[in-house]
Amino acid sequence: MIAGITLLAASLWCAGAAPQALAPAAASLPATATTAVTPEPAGSAVLAVGNVTDTASDGSVRQLHDGDAIYSGDAISTGDDSYADLDFEDGGRMLLHPDTQFQIQQYHYNPAAHGYALAPAAQPASYAQTIPGGTPTPATTPPPPAASAPAPAAAAPQTEHESAFFRLLKGGLSSISGFIGHVERQDYAVETPVATIGIRGTGYELRYCESSCAAGQQGLYTGVGSGTIAVRNQAGESLTHAGNYGFIENRRTQLRHLQYPPQALQHMRLPERYRAREMHNLRLIQERRVQRWRNTPQFRRPHPGLRPHTYPLRQEFRNRPGAERPMAGQMHPQRHAPPPHKKKKHPFVRRHHGRFGT
Repeated sequence: MIAGITLLAASLWCAGAAPQALAPAAASLPATATTAVTPEPAGSAVLAVGNVTDTASDGSVRQLHDGDAIYSGDAISTGDDSYADLDFEDGGRMLLHPDTQFQIQQYHYNPAAHGYALAPAAQPASYAQTIPGGTPTPATTPPPPAASAPAPAAAAPQTEHESAFFRLLKGGLSSISGFIGHVERQDYAVETPVATIGIRGTGYELRYCESSCAAGQQGLYTGVGSGTIAVRNQAGESLTHAGNYGFIENRRTQLRHLQYPPQALQHMRLPERYRAREMHNLRLIQERRVQRWRNTPQFRRPHPGLRPHTYPLRQEFRNRPGAERPMAGQMHPQRHAPPPHKKKKHPFVRRHHGRFGT
């Protein structure tokens, strides 16, 4: 009897102790299972017309709408009569045309390396400069980074390696390059089934025809509106300058310059009925990006070679040429210095001390 009670108590103790021993292990499972690397933001969708889908690197699929964020590793596809206008963090833009499959292979942009210089332009970039023979306005493209003194060893985090690598699997696009690739040209590339496209500070158009073109016209068509592109494949590298068109049939053939605009690159512009909506959304996205940058601690740190951040001045100081308000804790010689002491003038009083006996 006593042995049976002892055995029953031991079994009850084991049953109660087992869940307590497993509880920490079960609690630790969600922490390890939910640990995932968040992809880096690459930009935003300025315009999404029609059937535009975005497939993330983890396999999730979503419908893309105006203002949605896009990330490194996303694959974007457009359906019939559909357009997707993408604005990237470095100021570059891409307009995907109908029946296009496009992927952001790898994208990384460090705004601190450029002194957070990108701001909403008075005249946003227009895809008119991607059309060969067009007359792009001077203020449309983002200015290249200003040359500054070499950063000291302590500024190593601001020299992160940037990259913008894309892939065009099918269809066509119009592109305006941003800051990435203007200095280090190997940091920017667009891979296609027949060649890889590099830039030299550029506005250009691409279309890869596989089954949508007539027999004998399958291949990659290129058109450059501003700057220069470099086309590389197994046959070598060829340069196409502004105002010229080119065609590559496969990876083993060299680029052939075309004398006339190809039919494959016609009707590459966004329809007129969507352009007002496009410009409105683009301004909102750029203002939101600059506001986000201003809320980061790095924005308040002076970049090597750049002028320190200044604050608004009073009305009397705004009118003075070159007047700037100093940072907190500093003294402005014109504003904080005490005025020079001026001796008060008293009226002259003639005093006669003893000359006339008074």
